[in-house]
Amino acid sequence: MKSLKNSEGIRGMPKVTDSLNSTVSSSFIEDAIKLIKPEKVNQISNSTAKDEDLVELAGYHAYKHHNKNDVFNINGSDYKVIDTRYDTDSGLDALTVQNFDTNELTIVFVGSEQLKEDWIGTNLKLLSDTTPVQLKDAQDYFKDVNDDYGEVSSVTGNSLAGALTNAVAIENPTVKAVTLNPAMLPDGMVDPTKNYDNITNYYSKYDFLTSTQGTLNLEDRIPGNKYNINNGLPLFSMFISNHTGYVEADKNGDYTIQIGLKGEPGYGFIHIGAADHIVTSIWTGSPLHGGTAEKIAIDHTHMTALANGIKDHVKGRMGLATGYLENSVSIVDDESARFSQRVTMLQTLFTQKFEETAGNPIFIGIAGTGFLIKACIDDLISLLDQAEEKCRILNSILNSKPAELIEFVLSIEISIESLFAPVRNYLNDLKDDIDNLVAGAQTIITKDIPEFFRGGKDFFVDAVVGELTAHYAIMLANKDKMNGQLTDYENQVQSVADAFINKDTSLAGVIRTNASTLADTDSVQKTAVFSLTPSPYLETKMKIKEIQVALAHANITGVTTMVLMPILQAMEIVLLLIEAALEMIVASINAAVNVGLYGNPVGLVVSLFSDFDQKVKAAAKQALEPIKEMESTIEGLRKGVNSMRGNLPEMVSNFKPYIDTAIFEPGKYENVRLYNLAASAIMDEMEILFKDITFQLALEKGNAIEASLEISESVLSNIVLLNEQVERGTI
Repeated sequence: MKSLKNSEGIRGMPKVTDSLNSTVSSSFIEDAIKLIKPEKVNQISNSTAKDEDLVELAGYHAYKHHNKNDVFNINGSDYKVIDTRYDTDSGLDALTVQNFDTNELTIVFVGSEQLKEDWIGTNLKLLSDTTPVQLKDAQDYFKDVNDDYGEVSSVTGNSLAGALTNAVAIENPTVKAVTLNPAMLPDGMVDPTKNYDNITNYYSKYDFLTSTQGTLNLEDRIPGNKYNINNGLPLFSMFISNHTGYVEADKNGDYTIQIGLKGEPGYGFIHIGAADHIVTSIWTGSPLHGGTAEKIAIDHTHMTALANGIKDHVKGRMGLATGYLENSVSIVDDESARFSQRVTMLQTLFTQKFEETAGNPIFIGIAGTGFLIKACIDDLISLLDQAEEKCRILNSILNSKPAELIEFVLSIEISIESLFAPVRNYLNDLKDDIDNLVAGAQTIITKDIPEFFRGGKDFFVDAVVGELTAHYAIMLANKDKMNGQLTDYENQVQSVADAFINKDTSLAGVIRTNASTLADTDSVQKTAVFSLTPSPYLETKMKIKEIQVALAHANITGVTTMVLMPILQAMEIVLLLIEAALEMIVASINAAVNVGLYGNPVGLVVSLFSDFDQKVKAAAKQALEPIKEMESTIEGLRKGVNSMRGNLPEMVSNFKPYIDTAIFEPGKYENVRLYNLAASAIMDEMEILFKDITFQLALEKGNAIEASLEISESVLSNIVLLNEQVERGTI
């Protein structure tokens, strides 16, 4: 794997006499160390195996099923498989590897893979006080390797293999043990009076096993030191890799997760390998998750190592974090460029969904111009005119009886004006209501919907995007300042190292006075002490989108209820009145015909001995035809309006996901958060690292070191502030 960390560093404790101008005595340091470190119960191994290598062996190579004599590389060191033990009756799988550089032997236990042997035969028994056979087999394998190949200096494992590792380590206190997300040991196996300082357990941030064991208060059944590391991502698809700490390596040997699609803004990769997130001392290489490293004496060599560490490791990790943030910015910028498109999309969707609530194609366009339904009303008025004209003809026929019978038959006439005028008025009222509905919908679409996007600290037109953009502008400017400060600090530390012996007192004065050179020969890089710019944005963190969506949804619910619902209710009432009026017209026509033809004996005689009745019936039929067509259309309109009234609340309720997508596409928003999480994880690690740097420098009394300490504290303070700003984009 290509290491993301600086593997260089000073190994071992330097002599106190190496430190120039130091007033800290050897005995003082020894006493201080005793106060800082508790007395160790177990003898700790002198193994030089790096925790990073052991974690990668446990979480990745253990599951590759390497064969004997296989060779692979981890962080620049080659390892050879010298022994394997697979497919045992108990389910134990293990391999032994040798580091080519140190010749040290490491046993790597393999985690849970077999249902019967691992999960049923071993994992479930870990909950009890019964020692599973697989744990005994692991101890036997450790003994066999020691007998056959020589002393084993370290053991490692993940998951169930972590329990196997710890089972071996508690019985062999001189062996270094490193686990990743280990399972617990059986009850009673861990002695609570012992420290087990030879054991280090790393817990991944999103691991399900260790978090569950913690919830169940079973932490005391995992021996040794327990440290949290920031590898992994909170994705269901990474459930397994969050536990093992690794995914399949890419062609470059890196363990990465793809974010976004190739060719799209923000496309990139996040490094999730567990070992990459173990923070070690720049000077000693020892892990720092339990606090600062043991005190070292700062000298020329150590200051040079610090300068190199800043150059190769700190700036490298910060560069990776910068890449994550820049990918986030690309996503935000793309959303910003699509603002008009996002607004238009939401407007179009509202139009479509609103018109669909009627369930009648005649209502298509009701949120735009209402052309179809208005044309329908005009057709109804035309039909009403036809019916009125036909009724006039019917009246004339009813009053045009045979001459010889006029004096014997009563005159019958339909009251056209009183029957048709109300319907015409209602239809005109309906047109007005439709105009009001169209206007109301247009107001929501053209004015209210764009306002749903507005908000944020500065009342941005595009609240979420605007807030993120403003926050990133400050954060990236701070990042540039931070990078500049790190470069200056690197050069300044190297200058201190170069001038460490001869220029201590004068060098301190140069740093503090911001001079550019030392007298005569030595020059030093100036490093400014400054604070980064605070950001007033994203005070609600990534919940800003949730808040904006909730406000927008509440607003659209309110305006549709207040604006559209009353109009729809009025339309429904008018349509009911029209239906009643049309029924009155039909009843009047039928009554006139019945009275005219059959309401008196003479009329009955006329109907029997002339074609008068046929003329009346034909005229009545012609008068009723447009009325019946109107009734059918009005019924359809009423049902459509009634459907809109009933469906509109549900439509608005179901509209929230569309608002969510329009305000910021969820998948892209999640990618922004994931990039921020990855960047924040690195910032956390840099904070741990610089706490150790300031700790080491703080205990030195040389003037030049004290001056460098001031810069280190400034860098640490700025990392903390920058991390706080990055973290706002993670929750």
